[in-house]
Amino acid sequence: MATKQLVEAPAGAETLAYIEAYDAILDADYAYVAYREVDSDGTTWRVRIKGLHTAGSVLEPEAIRLQARSAGAQGKPYFVWGYQLEPSAGDVRHVETRVHVQKGKASEVEMYLRMRLYSGEPDEPKSVRFPWPAA
Repeated sequence: MATKQLVEAPAGAETLAYIEAYDAILDADYAYVAYREVDSDGTTWRVRIKGLHTAGSVLEPEAIRLQARSAGAQGKPYFVWGYQLEPSAGDVRHVETRVHVQKGKASEVEMYLRMRLYSGEPDEPKSVRFPWPAA
């Protein structure tokens, strides 16, 4: 029997990826779903990442194109986009959306999560990748 996702894309949207992780300190599940959202005109689209317990991210094609070109020119393998939770001395959780770059163009999107064990130590990271959608 399939388990129900903790957060889902809207009806009719193309789901691109899903990931969830458990934070033992808060006794809470974090979940993210990425989906392609198309406007009513049928031609304008974006990738939206919806989060459970945190904000999500919106990846607009033109903004991602420009940032990917810049990251590629700097030799960076990826750049971080949208909501992120960076680890600190008191909280090792790490949440971010990474846009991977090849030859100055977006190639994949990665949703990366690292939660905490009950001891406060970092749990094993989880991530899921999906191809950057073609226009």
